[in-house]
Amino acid sequence: MRLRRTTASVAAGFCWLARLAALAGLLTAAAGAVAAERLDRSLVALATGTNSVYLGWRLLAADPPDVAFEVYRSATASGPRVRLTTRPLKESCNFVDTNAAGGSWHYVVQPVSARGRLAEAGPITAQVAGQSTAFQRLTLQGHYTSDKVGIADLDGDGQLDFVVKQPNQISDPGVWRRSEDTFKLEAYKGDGTLLWRHDLGWNIEQGVWWSPFVVFDLDGDGRAEVAAKTAPTDRDYRDAEGKVTSGPEWCSVFDGQTGREIARVDWPARGNVTDWGDPRNNRASRHLMGVAWLDGQRPSLLLLRGTYTKMVVHAYDLVDGRLHPVWRWCGDDETPPVRGQGMHGVHTVDVDGDGRDEVVLGAAVLDDNGRVLWNLGMGHPDAVYVSDILPERPGLEIIYGFETRQRSNGFCVVEAKTGRLIWGCPHPTEHIHSQGMFGDFDPENPGPEFYDGEKFNRDRWTYSARDGRLLAREDLGSLSPYAIWWADGDLRWVAVRGRIGPYRGPVADTYEGRVVAVGDILGDWREELVTSLPGELRIYTTTRPATSRRVCLLQDRAYRSDLAHAAMGYLYQPQASGTPMPGR
Repeated sequence: MRLRRTTASVAAGFCWLARLAALAGLLTAAAGAVAAERLDRSLVALATGTNSVYLGWRLLAADPPDVAFEVYRSATASGPRVRLTTRPLKESCNFVDTNAAGGSWHYVVQPVSARGRLAEAGPITAQVAGQSTAFQRLTLQGHYTSDKVGIADLDGDGQLDFVVKQPNQISDPGVWRRSEDTFKLEAYKGDGTLLWRHDLGWNIEQGVWWSPFVVFDLDGDGRAEVAAKTAPTDRDYRDAEGKVTSGPEWCSVFDGQTGREIARVDWPARGNVTDWGDPRNNRASRHLMGVAWLDGQRPSLLLLRGTYTKMVVHAYDLVDGRLHPVWRWCGDDETPPVRGQGMHGVHTVDVDGDGRDEVVLGAAVLDDNGRVLWNLGMGHPDAVYVSDILPERPGLEIIYGFETRQRSNGFCVVEAKTGRLIWGCPHPTEHIHSQGMFGDFDPENPGPEFYDGEKFNRDRWTYSARDGRLLAREDLGSLSPYAIWWADGDLRWVAVRGRIGPYRGPVADTYEGRVVAVGDILGDWREELVTSLPGELRIYTTTRPATSRRVCLLQDRAYRSDLAHAAMGYLYQPQASGTPMPGR
């Protein structure tokens, strides 16, 4: 069934679905557009040697075009300041203090324009050491590693906070193993202060597909909520084998500051596990979540069940502390049925240019009203990215790597608005696996590239994303490296297996731990790697000055949603679409 967001005409005797649709429309109209996410300058100061400190900060969408920045230093947070910049900086949003020998220094960045002086950023402290410390550490409450992390502002102060799911036990319904412990959600402020902990209990099995969550400001009050798949904690529904195939399943929304549950609805129903295609509870246990601007004005929460066979999506708005239905979709209700087209995540992007987000399920896309926009019918893709791959064409494109066997087009690019094929590889593929890597990382090829390969053999391919030319067959050491903005300019560097550097170039930086998030989190527009190690999160950031400046990527709507979706499913690197966040 579909519950339309626009107000319906409720005639006498009209079914209750129309009445509920009308209610959803009235609630949306009453709520209006939500406030834009507040972001501070995210000033970062990192020692890069015995006498140098790198500083980086955000350029915001609300900044006047002529904004420039002055940098000040003091010996104490409240002491007299010395201006370090001889003139206001207009070209970039970073600065290197090369005369910082000895002890700790406190830095402030002051934005200025013809309109006057804007709110300053800082003070922030840098402890000058004998070696580079190009990461920030968030200490956890135990010696565990994190499974996933959600990143958003939980208390409205403009700084990003972190919600971790721990410990990191990875179990897949297809190769099931018994849970060793229960998952816990833990909320931390950016300075490492623990805000709250919630035990999800034994009825949420330990694996990413049983336990999706997202962290996002769903009601527009300036503070992010935490939405998670939950189940009763006062009763154990595991069977003799240890699987959970019965009992209630919910979506709970928690207050981001306190962890108090503020809303709850039923999760898309399990029914009989065999309805999803197998008796082992594999396909019935594929759960995802998402955030989409379905009306272009406020974020809606998406609950998804099913990837390989039956597929169901429920959409809700959080208004006045309640989750109100927007629409519901089941692929089996379509003619012909839409089955097995899911990916291991979700992208929510305005693909048709109407100001409202569509839901990229994988090889099928739902329009903002919960109706099928198009369906490739090619089966399950593992790697999926939405971007303006061909700038000379209007609109966006989607690039795919398909897990399902294909005679051709296992790598392909389609028009995002229609699904029309633009190019596809001519050779057969058996099982393209993992997230792959997408981005402009090859300096010898204009535009972005796409790298991925087979799961069960050593075949690897790097394609020119714009025209489908095969560029290389080399193995980069992983099927899921990351092409990140790290150095100066448009070209991305490659992060893989603890090493960061130019494609086919020398290692320039290193990192430790398992990557759990990628995004523009600290400092200027370049991206950070968030990694999990026992007892801590690390946020690795570049300390290389840039010669250009760009608006913070989090103020791009698709990029912001992609970062939210990193808390569940595969870790697809965020992609910008050019659509600003509402209110900008």
